[in-house]
Amino acid sequence: MSLLFQELDCDKTCDRVDEFLTEDLEKLILMSGRNLTDLRSPTLSLAPGHSTGTNHAEASIIRGLNAEAELRAIHHTIYHLPEMSKIIMRDLYIYQMESWQVADAIRYGHTQFNTLKRRAQLFFADSFDHWQRYMTCSPIIDLHEYKQPETERNSTGKKAE
Repeated sequence: MSLLFQELDCDKTCDRVDEFLTEDLEKLILMSGRNLTDLRSPTLSLAPGHSTGTNHAEASIIRGLNAEAELRAIHHTIYHLPEMSKIIMRDLYIYQMESWQVADAIRYGHTQFNTLKRRAQLFFADSFDHWQRYMTCSPIIDLHEYKQPETERNSTGKKAE
């Protein structure tokens, strides 16, 4: 138990990261006028994806969310992860490969790959906060899920049922 950090629910956090990068990423791409292929480059251009003469920054703000800044934060988060995590996250969510294809590509078995994938998702959740602040995203999306504090304990110190 960390004195500095609240206890993380790793399974729920990984599920949130997966949901965010499969469902919300597609919407952010559409809102920003970019393509998924724009995220494949290690350097994301700051130029708008498709110019129609309108200001993409203004057009993409929905409920205070700047889609372009969020995409840059996602891109920087993935490309600044440790190498194996970067490959896994890039291949799963940007190249949209199946898990078994990524496992084959990095030459790991199913069980070991799932452990590496989970670690990559947790690294993403930890790093995403920083890159959102760096890109001045608003609001800041926290992908972490935390365990509820165990306030009720019985006389043996175990959680009361």
